[in-house]
Amino acid sequence: MEPPAQTGLPSQACQTSLSSMLLTFRTLGVPIAEHKTEGPSLIIEFLGIIIDSQKMEARLPSDKLNRLFVDLNSWHTKKSATLQELQSLIGTLNFACKVIAPGRAFLQRIINLTRGVSKPHHHIRLTNGFREDVKMWQLFLKDWNGTSLFLNSFWENSTNFSLYTDASGTLGFGGIFRNQWFQGKWLPHQTLTTKNISIDWQELYAIVVASYIWAPLSAQKRIVFYCDNQAVVSIINSKRSKSPRIMDLVRPLTLQTLKYNFYFKALHVPGHYNDIADSISRFQQTRFRRLAPHADHQPQPLPEELSRL
Repeated sequence: MEPPAQTGLPSQACQTSLSSMLLTFRTLGVPIAEHKTEGPSLIIEFLGIIIDSQKMEARLPSDKLNRLFVDLNSWHTKKSATLQELQSLIGTLNFACKVIAPGRAFLQRIINLTRGVSKPHHHIRLTNGFREDVKMWQLFLKDWNGTSLFLNSFWENSTNFSLYTDASGTLGFGGIFRNQWFQGKWLPHQTLTTKNISIDWQELYAIVVASYIWAPLSAQKRIVFYCDNQAVVSIINSKRSKSPRIMDLVRPLTLQTLKYNFYFKALHVPGHYNDIADSISRFQQTRFRRLAPHADHQPQPLPEELSRL
């Protein structure tokens, strides 16, 4: 593939390089599939994926994208499917994951439906979780058109990125990014006394809030996020949980990674490394100002749409 025009070699130089390589292969007796040889070009299809070095993105070909749309639409009214039908859908979505990597989190529940079923013609009942994951896949394909921009090749840890969040079970949540910060108190439906709300949910909620506020600054980065909650580390890295309430947070977090094209993973650290965010979540303003004298005077506004979660 020819490199991007603004920084790459002229087309003639790329053609000369390709011709030299092909001549070397022929001289050495390396077999070449001439009918599959393409380029040099700024846009090329390789193994069913279009690679575009001008836009610096990989995307699904339009014919594959359209077929997948039609296929997913057909699943809305189904109450059951054969093992063979589910395996076909899984294979198609697994291929799409080459471009839409976060989609793997919304493939696992579909795969789990096939566990213990061996006969291709056996029928499997489709769950509400299955239909929710199909809807997520439709969002991926509709809003991002099966496209993935190339990410930075290195991981940028949150020590350099200066992004920390924390949740206090009884008081609230907060986070800080460089000099910017946010802070909020738990609404009645978000407290630990509410059914299906756990400290894991609260810790993850703070991270989702951070993703909505600062995601534009994360574009095309691979970020390592340090968290003092081991369960949340596991949820972030696997992007799945048995808790429906926690999955209600995983979905918007995944959509943010697609919208702004960043990748997130987490590592566990002891809580004393997170003391600034801890002071914010506990509304200990004097301690916060002592630990972070560089912080802005006013917090960032909280995303209103997240208050319904």
